[in-house]
Amino acid sequence: MSTKERFVEYLKIKGIGQTAFEESAGLSRGAIAKKTGFNADSIEKIASACPDLNINWLITGIGNMTINTNSSITETPTTNKDIKILDIRVCAGHGIGFDGNENKVIGYVNIPEFTGCYGITVYGDSMYDMYMSGDTIFVREIKDKRNIDNGQPYVIITKEDRLLKMIHIDYERKKTILSSYNNIANPDGKRKYPDMEIDIDNDVIHLYKVVGKLARTQM
Repeated sequence: MSTKERFVEYLKIKGIGQTAFEESAGLSRGAIAKKTGFNADSIEKIASACPDLNINWLITGIGNMTINTNSSITETPTTNKDIKILDIRVCAGHGIGFDGNENKVIGYVNIPEFTGCYGITVYGDSMYDMYMSGDTIFVREIKDKRNIDNGQPYVIITKEDRLLKMIHIDYERKKTILSSYNNIANPDGKRKYPDMEIDIDNDVIHLYKVVGKLARTQM
């Protein structure tokens, strides 16, 4: 069984359509159906979108299909590798990164796959149904703001706000657009969560890439 055949098996068990997964994970249309294997970038996107998928099994066929992500959130750390879960709505200061003591810690979780990341609780429905309110996402800081994976989700910290959005770079017009995954419209036909344009160099103080999630149903 090939890597793609194993992944198709995983999607069938999860009840996820191939096209729907490609769109949500940022894969090109038809990437799963193509006879060629996944490249490293595709594997990274799959790993980010499927935190319970055992990547070693996916690539080699060795081990179990899934890993245990039913990790409980505790009030105090149980090991020195526990990940902080932050409430990003609460911070005593503007433009503060997640390493600052000003952040409110609401718990800790031990998931080895996300060691070195920060856990962030999702609020609202602007990124539905990629991320649901109550999910925990795991993010890793990006030091080089030019090292952006176009069309993928990030947490962006500016002087005024903290945002969970997808970043789209328009190279021709030299513009950076933040967009929500949820395209729901208001009664007047306008999007409830319209796109916004930012200056990636001057507006963004801290940038974090979303590398995985723990769904609220898994906690």
